[in-house]
Amino acid sequence: MPNSPDDLAALKAERAAADRGYNDALTRLDRAIQQLPADFPQPPPGPDELQVSPLNALWKIDVPAVPGGIVGRVVSAFRRVSAIRRIVAPLFEQQQAFNAAVVDHINRNVPVARETRASIDSTLTVLRDTIAELVQFQSLLVVFLQQVTPYVDTRDRDVAGLLRGLSSAINGVADEVLKRSEATLTRDRRLELRASDLDARMAALQQQMAAIQQALEQAARGTAGGGER
Repeated sequence: MPNSPDDLAALKAERAAADRGYNDALTRLDRAIQQLPADFPQPPPGPDELQVSPLNALWKIDVPAVPGGIVGRVVSAFRRVSAIRRIVAPLFEQQQAFNAAVVDHINRNVPVARETRASIDSTLTVLRDTIAELVQFQSLLVVFLQQVTPYVDTRDRDVAGLLRGLSSAINGVADEVLKRSEATLTRDRRLELRASDLDARMAALQQQMAAIQQALEQAARGTAGGGER
């Protein structure tokens, strides 16, 4: 409890400074709430599978049959030449092996590309949901902190009411004690006055008794002197 008006003013100033600091901190926290970006990244497109089926169908080189007629005889003549066979046949084999390797590589990477896109999609979904939950938590935190001040004020008013009631009760008891003390002092003063009056009367009575006794003694001496004559 403050001991002087200066202490009360200091308490009010301290409370006002604390309120300003609390409100400033709450304002900064409110402004710091994160927001889900409008341009949140989307998963990449799936793999381009347009040419996968044609590649799987066309990778093998089929040597056409030798046509008939003059052209067929000419081709057959060339095919009979071993030098041409040694040159042409390895080229076809190499091209077919290359085609097979390319098609196998593409076929192996298509599932990987599908799984990669699915993984990125699920990761972005989890990230989006997590950010949304974080934003909701921050909003709820600000709402909670906004309720702290009214709650504390209510508690302060409750405590202040209790203190006022207690102070009234104490003041009532003090007034009653003061009244009884004053009544007791009044009775004591009356008793003292009565005692003083009795003392004065006793003293006066004692003086009267002494005077009477003295008068009786003098009368007795006068009577005794007259008899002797």
